[in-house]
Parts: sequence; structure tokens; C-alpha cells
Amino acid sequence: MQRPPSIVRYEQLYLGSFILGLVVSAVSWQGRAAQLSANPALGNLQWVMPVALVVGIVISITLWYFTARNPSIAAKWVVTVFAALSLLGIARNLYALVGGTVPLLSTLFAILVSVLYVAAAVMLFKPDAKLWFGEEPADGDIA
Repeated sequence: MQRPPSIVRYEQLYLGSFILGLVVSAVSWQGRAAQLSANPALGNLQWVMPVALVVGIVISITLWYFTARNPSIAAKWVVTVFAALSLLGIARNLYALVGGTVPLLSTLFAILVSVLYVAAAVMLFKPDAKLWFGEEPADGDIA
């Protein structure tokens, strides 16, 4: 089956969110490392940041593959749950911005990453995406 337009748009939004998220991680890396080092209980856990980044990349690429290239309903719902959690992240980042406790530019980019991710997840629920995931019979299929 040829990929429907909503899946193509999903892939564009998802990969945009993924790449921008990597940029945000790179820009904020030093600040997060300094926060980790400043805490005596966590100072020896510097290895956690790169491991978490690699695990996040593997999860993101796996979800992308099983939604945009080889459709899996399970992957669709994992993306949906992550999108719902991203909404909470948007709220948290907006609250932090109002409080003035975070860097403005990296926080705005983090919000944009989440908005792109949520917009991508919405594409998974379009009628043509339901056909892609086999949730509705295609024309000519016997139900």
C-alpha cells in the first residue's frame, strides 16, 4: 500500500520534532550537565545523560519506523501516549517561562518540539491513516 498523505505529513512533523529535539538537547547539554554535577548525590552519574540520549534516539527511530514505514497499531498508541505526555511538558515549560526560571530560547524550542510531536500524533487519526494501520477495511475489502 502506498503511504497516504496523512502518514507522509506525520513523518515530516515527527522527524522535524525529532531533529529539533536533538538540537535542543545539544544546546542545553552543558546546563543540564552542570545541574547534575552540582548535586552531590548525582555528581557521579554523568554517564546517564549520553545513555538516556541514545535510548531516546533508539525509541524515536523505532516508533518512526513502525508508524511511518511498517504500520503497527501498538506503535501508533505509544506515539499517542508520548504526545499526551508532551502536552504536560508544554504546560510545565509555559509555567517555567512565566516564572522566569528557565532559559527563554531553549524553552521555546522545547515547546516547539512538543507542539510538532502532538501535531504529528494527530495525523495518525486521520481517515486515511486508519486505512494505513488496517483499522478500517479498504474499498473492496469484505468486512
